[in-house]
Amino acid sequence: MRTWRTWLAVGAALSVWPGVGAAQENPFQQGVSYQIEAVLDEDAQVLHGRARVSYTNHSPDALDALYFHLYLNAFRPGSTWARVEQRRQYDFASLEDPDYAYERLTSVRVDGAEVSLAYPHAPDSTVVRLDLPAPLAPGETAVVDLDWDARPSTLCRRQCRQGRHWDLAQWYPRVAVYDRGGWQAHPLYPQGEFYGEFATYDVALDVADDQVIGATGVAVRGDPGWRPSPWSPERQVDYQRGWYGPRPPLEDLGLFAAVPPPGRKRVRFHAEDVHHFAWTASPDYRYEQVHHGDVVVRVLYRPGDLDWDLGAAARRTVRALEWLEGVFGPYPYPQLTNVHRLESGGTEFPMMIMDGGPGQGLITHETAHQYAHGILANNEWREAWLDEGMATFLTNWFSEEVGGVEDVWTRTVRGLADLERQNREYAVDRPSEDFPSFGVYGAMAYSKPGVVLRMLREYVRPDVMRRILATYYERFRFRHVTGVDFQAVAEEVAGEELGWFFDQWIRSTAMLDYAVTGAELEDIGGGRYRITVTVTRTGEAWMPVVLQVGEERRTLTSREATQTVVVETEGIPDEVVLDPDAVLLDANPDNNRHPVG
Repeated sequence: MRTWRTWLAVGAALSVWPGVGAAQENPFQQGVSYQIEAVLDEDAQVLHGRARVSYTNHSPDALDALYFHLYLNAFRPGSTWARVEQRRQYDFASLEDPDYAYERLTSVRVDGAEVSLAYPHAPDSTVVRLDLPAPLAPGETAVVDLDWDARPSTLCRRQCRQGRHWDLAQWYPRVAVYDRGGWQAHPLYPQGEFYGEFATYDVALDVADDQVIGATGVAVRGDPGWRPSPWSPERQVDYQRGWYGPRPPLEDLGLFAAVPPPGRKRVRFHAEDVHHFAWTASPDYRYEQVHHGDVVVRVLYRPGDLDWDLGAAARRTVRALEWLEGVFGPYPYPQLTNVHRLESGGTEFPMMIMDGGPGQGLITHETAHQYAHGILANNEWREAWLDEGMATFLTNWFSEEVGGVEDVWTRTVRGLADLERQNREYAVDRPSEDFPSFGVYGAMAYSKPGVVLRMLREYVRPDVMRRILATYYERFRFRHVTGVDFQAVAEEVAGEELGWFFDQWIRSTAMLDYAVTGAELEDIGGGRYRITVTVTRTGEAWMPVVLQVGEERRTLTSREATQTVVVETEGIPDEVVLDPDAVLLDANPDNNRHPVG
């Protein structure tokens, strides 16, 4: 299997990862703005796009090239994605025209001059390099003009088209991130997701006039087709057209005719402080709306979606957003759109979640991503745990507090213990492509870090964990973040060094197995008994552990491999139990109980 270092070696300009080190100190972020015009031609099943991308180099380095992602090229024969996934559930390698996706550049100019293009991962074409006419010095701005044609595939995977329904999650040339590690311009893999530069987007869409659109941002001009259903909690559409205030008019890019042809309409969206722009369109969408303070929650669903209507999906989205605001802080965007997409499961985008169903758990998970990745933007390919694990943790915490679910973690902990015993565990902190299967990727990107963050919550106390997350959000919102940044905030707020915790649970495969190996009983008279409990610990990891004897609980903090605890009780308990609330990632929880006597 090609490792992430192999990919990064393709071309001297591609990145290295800075690794574990100090938290950010005045890090740079590049300045990016997109102006896009796009025409959706449903007869030809293709989108024609034109973009002007303004790119300001805030780094200390002179750049001799720019890199762009062409993500739709993943969903076609010849891509890295197709090569990997053809052995699994989705066979993009076998798709034929017109079913496969593509994203084809037809014209590229930088500062008015034509430039040469190269595909550093060929035959994969999900990344393109634009060689600049002259190096872009620190502080300078380049203007890139691009024309392209694109279409999603009819096989749904993070994008799709079926009939007149278009889920345009990926659809335009997206500039790659240049950070402290250099260019983060790797192919798109089935395992692992995205990383983008925060930007301003002004997007004008030319579509059939019966299309109903959901998108990132605010519809500042034109009719997106929102007609509240009879069951919508609110019947008056709030377009929020003035949210971003007055803006200078933009020069037309020249893709559109002066007046839309008959049967067509144009809708312009605007968004700021986001690292992506996604949209969806279908003439069959039903629209519902509800306010959460100044935030508008919009829901687009299909006819017959009985579990979505009557405000059900809208209320669940508000419930999740309200709880998340209590953890992190106020949601900073004007709106959040929840869309019933063609594919099952869910995917997050700024101001937008595309869900395959209306369940509270899925909605909460994807809404959590508005914070963990949308606003706090980690490199999902390099540190998936920082948003997927975080969203898993937050979803379960929501279920505990709001849903009243008491046993939300046990099944996950036991499943991870099975992985340990089968020697299939990998360190959480590794590139997503290096995990050997979707099962292991899911465990290491979602399940294990979710459990680890719960362990951290119980170690520092839930009130401290809330302060950690609120501080993390306040300090790093609208910034690229790493696990080192999160650890630094956790240490600052908790008031202690936590490297031992993150080293053993995130950066290594250290194992922990506590066991009760003895519980001797002694009658000391008067109806009282002395119980001598022997606790052993194997593996490289350590955590404080709760010992329950009858009604009494003690927290054991010794790092010794074997420790003895003496407890006096009234009456004889049936057994002694370690970790009674199943908090710890214990490799063998079955030996945490022992009969007394």
